[in-house]
Amino acid sequence: MSPSEAIKPHPRGCIVSFEIVPGCSRLAVPSGYNPWRRSIEARLTEEPIKGKANRQLLEELARTLGISQQNVEVISGQKSSKKTVLV
Repeated sequence: MSPSEAIKPHPRGCIVSFEIVPGCSRLAVPSGYNPWRRSIEARLTEEPIKGKANRQLLEELARTLGISQQNVEVISGQKSSKKTVLV
């Protein structure tokens, strides 16, 4: 199993499956791959309060990929540790 299993094509770009660990001491997007859940892991320093963790994920993912944050959105899992992101 490879990390490419966490990425699927979409008419507007691609869909990426994430497993989020909020409240970490160190920010890491991505931080690894979970073969059982077929998702990319991300460690966030923000807590999941009022969307702070979601915003941090989108900001860091956009920065890592070198794209505008407007091109990244959480399409499912807004209140879950399992998120689907459209890039």
